[in-house]
This record gives sequence, C-alpha cells and structure tokens, in this order.
Amino acid sequence: MKYSVCVMAAGMGSRTQLNYNKVFYKLNEEQTVLDRCLSLFLEDEDCLQIIIVSALHEKEYVSDLYKEYEKIEVTAGGDTRQQSVYNGLLKVTSPYVMIQDGARPYLKKENLQALKETLKTEDACLLMVPSVDTSKIVVDGYVKETLVRSMVYNAQTPQCFKTDLLRSCHKKALKDHRIGTDDAQLIEWYSNVKVKMVLGDESNIKITHPKDLL
Repeated sequence: MKYSVCVMAAGMGSRTQLNYNKVFYKLNEEQTVLDRCLSLFLEDEDCLQIIIVSALHEKEYVSDLYKEYEKIEVTAGGDTRQQSVYNGLLKVTSPYVMIQDGARPYLKKENLQALKETLKTEDACLLMVPSVDTSKIVVDGYVKETLVRSMVYNAQTPQCFKTDLLRSCHKKALKDHRIGTDDAQLIEWYSNVKVKMVLGDESNIKITHPKDLL
C-alpha cells in the first residue's frame, strides 16, 4: 500500500515544560523526538512522500535538518492543528495519506503494517487502544453518565485515509468553521464512511508531559 504521511510538528513544549518545540528534544545522543518519528517512514518503501508540517518560524530550520532526504518536504502549519493538517494535505500526491503526530516517536513497525493492510479494504482507519479506566460524562461538575468501558477506546496516530476523502471533509469543516478533536472526527461529521479501528499499542504515546521525556 503506497502512501504519503503528514507529520505534524508545529506544536510547542509548554506542557512538557520545555522552552522549545518538544519534537527537537533529544531522546539520546543521536536522535530527537522528530528523528525517531520519521525513521520508520524513511525506512518504509511504501511511504512515497513525507510532509513535515512545521511552525512558520521553524520551516527553514526543519528544511535544513532533513535536506538530504529526497522524499521529505516541509510546509508551514496554520493557527490550529486542523489548519496545519489541511496545509499538509494540499501537498499530498499519493492516493492514501497518514496523519502522524511528530511528538509520537514510538510507533512500531507491526502497527504501521497493520494500518497498511487495513487500507486495502477500508477508506479510513486509525490506531486505538482500549481504555483501562472508567470514563464518565461530566456536565457542570456533576456526573451525568458512565460509559460502557468495553466500548471506549483511546485514539492514537497515525490516522489513515483516502486522500480525496480527507481533503473533502477538511474543506467542509473549514467552510463551517468547525474544529474536530482529530481527523477521524471530520470523517464522522462529513461522510458516510465508517472509520475502522486498528488495535494499537500502549507504548505509542504522544509526548505531552515531563514524565514522557524520561
């Protein structure tokens, strides 16, 4: 399954208590968070195009970091993550696209392979893990409802789609000034396509808090 990937790297490190973009945090002497995130896609022959969506003020820096890789290109993000994804989508040339968090460096090869296999029969899919906690709906500080835990899953990335489908849903959301919590939600809102769950791995964390850097 040939595809492009948009790697979202325009965020900041405020919750990680860093004074710089967390994707540039060094996991070891050789690799930053972003290096590790990109490595799996660089090694994958099915990945034809890697689009790094960076902050405008970091675009030149990121371009220089990865100038040796032919399949990497860099574009500037927008004011929101959703706008940044859309900017990346405008550069996509493959019929299928994956949306990946640049701050999610621990994606496993077998999970990536499972997504590619799923795209052979589905137009939309994403990695998810079962919730281990009981989830409740809270309104005005009071519990309104308890969800059935066996039905609750936590979404991860990559999230994968037919490129034309995701572009179309993004355009409709942009027109409606509507912001989703992730790209899969736009498919839920603006299409009749079912989004397939692909079992992920608990280790595929998004680096968010200081403890995630240890």
